[in-house]
Amino acid sequence: MPQLLYLGLLVALVAMPLLLALFKRLRFNPFSPVPRLTLWVAAIVVVVIAAAKTGAWRVYLGLEWPTWQSLGLAILAAAAMFLVFGAHRYLQEKLGKESPKLIRQYQNILRLPFSHRCFLLVTAVVTEEVLYRGYAIGFGQYLLGGIWLACIASVVAFMLAHIQWGLAHLPPVFVGTLVLTLLFAFTQNLWVCIIAHAIVDAVAFLIMPAIMARKRPTPEPRAS
Repeated sequence: MPQLLYLGLLVALVAMPLLLALFKRLRFNPFSPVPRLTLWVAAIVVVVIAAAKTGAWRVYLGLEWPTWQSLGLAILAAAAMFLVFGAHRYLQEKLGKESPKLIRQYQNILRLPFSHRCFLLVTAVVTEEVLYRGYAIGFGQYLLGGIWLACIASVVAFMLAHIQWGLAHLPPVFVGTLVLTLLFAFTQNLWVCIIAHAIVDAVAFLIMPAIMARKRPTPEPRAS
């Protein structure tokens, strides 16, 4: 494969997690346009690299039309994520370990205009699937010498990109990325991952903020 494709892999697996970490260090609001537009730029860059250097780039990215069977797997994947996320939240509530920071994040999301929340939803679903599944696994399985190595690299990069949201956010994120990674590995279709991701994030950006806004976060303990 052309060497330029490795640059695309570097953008997907290394550059984006580092850039998002830099935005956090510079105290950018994660919901502001700059970090979100950066994701779009990165996704466009890897697609342009793929299209310019590979004739069958749509196949590698998984952009062929999904089958009914793969669409069914997308629904099952979304259901599995909801089941795990629901169990995680239930345990948090029962154990009294709900993260005040996470509650405030949901409340901040609710304060955003509905159109901006839709923008956040579309950005997360499309750009993350293109970068971390379509390119990182679709091309990565050939560039790195194996699909499971590409899957591991994809999961690690996705987790690093989301560490900015706090440790309380990471367990459900890990489950979500694991499910989506396996979904792409077995279907080799990006559309089914986008559909499953969209179902879950629609709840996260449009429904959960309204539910969590009713909760009053307990003060975080001060460091002694």
